Amino acid sequence: MVPGAFMYSVYKTLTKSSQSSNLFVLRQQRLKTNGWQSYATHKRFFRRTDIVQNEDKWEVTLDHRRLKTPNGQILKVGNEHLARAIAAEWDAQKEIIAQPTMHLTALCNTALDNPGKLTSHDIASYLLEYLSTDTLLFHSEEEKDLRALQEKKWGPVLDWFQERFGIKQEISRGLEPPPVTNETRAVLARHFLSYDFAALNALCFGVEALKSPILMIACTDRYLEPKEAVMLARLEEEYQLMRWGRVQWAHELNQAELTSRVAAALLVIQSSTEKHSAATKSRRGQSA
Repeated sequence: MVPGAFMYSVYKTLTKSSQSSNLFVLRQQRLKTNGWQSYATHKRFFRRTDIVQNEDKWEVTLDHRRLKTPNGQILKVGNEHLARAIAAEWDAQKEIIAQPTMHLTALCNTALDNPGKLTSHDIASYLLEYLSTDTLLFHSEEEKDLRALQEKKWGPVLDWFQERFGIKQEISRGLEPPPVTNETRAVLARHFLSYDFAALNALCFGVEALKSPILMIACTDRYLEPKEAVMLARLEEEYQLMRWGRVQWAHELNQAELTSRVAAALLVIQSSTEKHSAATKSRRGQSA
């Protein structure tokens, strides 16, 4: 565990920066992550996608024209794999550009344009607030079979989460959110702020898809695969569907959509982490 006054001061700093106006702006920005209007009504207007390297950044081109964000910035990413994935996302569009399916482009647009003028501290504060409503912390009070299923499926993830951060986290068996200690908030604040802005923005996107910071952290640490995390996030819904029946295609479509959101978030986070690691190694090599 990382104890002490420093970690608590990090948490207190975040708490002070957690102004309601900033959190409102963040929520609005999150809702608009897929809402870039530049392509809202466009049919496919290009034939070829490609990527080009420009110094230490990578850009995506559509018919040799550089892709831009809604605010007119050139869309630049720090990783070739991410650039290729964005290009593939565009190449997958058919007659109409289906913007709700283009999660990578939307995440990069939001990180670059930052329409809400948010900081990493704003997003970290939002995620700390979100923790007390984490899906995994609410176990059924009345339905014994559901509660047993939650304990079986969620229990190992909660155990991993607590061991991973050296903390103890209570659960709730009602509507009242469980308490989250200052120590837990401080430890998680440090973890969230270890990401750069683009990765933190993507982490938030994944958290909102799963309705669970715990599940998203488990994915970033590769304890869970995206499909596993989505199944756990939908555990109560799946339980009710097993009892009352399902519209097969509708639920499968929803599951696939959530999985694609989480996978997109993870790709952005991984690309950002690789870029940071490469930069750190480069600095060490120069100082040697």
